[in-house]
Amino acid sequence: MANKPNVENRWWVETTVKKPKKAKSETEMPKLPVAMAFYQVARDYDQDRAKEDLTDNNLRIARAADTRQGEWVYVAMTEEHYPPHLIKRVKDEFRLPREARGIVLDHGRLVRLLICGPQVEDWMIDITLGDEPSVDVYVWSVMYRERIFRRAEEALRQARKWAINLLQYPPPRDEPFRGSLL
Repeated sequence: MANKPNVENRWWVETTVKKPKKAKSETEMPKLPVAMAFYQVARDYDQDRAKEDLTDNNLRIARAADTRQGEWVYVAMTEEHYPPHLIKRVKDEFRLPREARGIVLDHGRLVRLLICGPQVEDWMIDITLGDEPSVDVYVWSVMYRERIFRRAEEALRQARKWAINLLQYPPPRDEPFRGSLL
């Protein structure tokens, strides 16, 4: 008579009991000055609050720049500056619509463009031109679109299309914007 299968002759059944690993308390953690400093900074980090602060910061910058419709304003954010001929090339590539407002934020190694509607609070397109060009679209201070591109030219082209679309079909304040136009 053949042996009936049991726990001992089934290779797929684990017969050893593993004790759960005990989590280390904060006092037992190694004291690495740089890592611990970052841990302390990020301890109570609220990502939603950070997103609101970024949006508010862009609005503050746009209001302080006090640009007119159809015009660019240059704002240096660091002591290091992006090459002026490349900034001119970026502005020429984007071709700001005459009803929109444009702000060039020079961060030294990268450039950001803030494109605002006729009223700064209506909508804003934040274009970051760096290693990974990206475009963020905010409508009534709420992010509705975020996209990363391979090339800066693609990001600028798509952002201009979105800006023209937002100018042609402005999002009403009373009605929730669903991002269907973008």
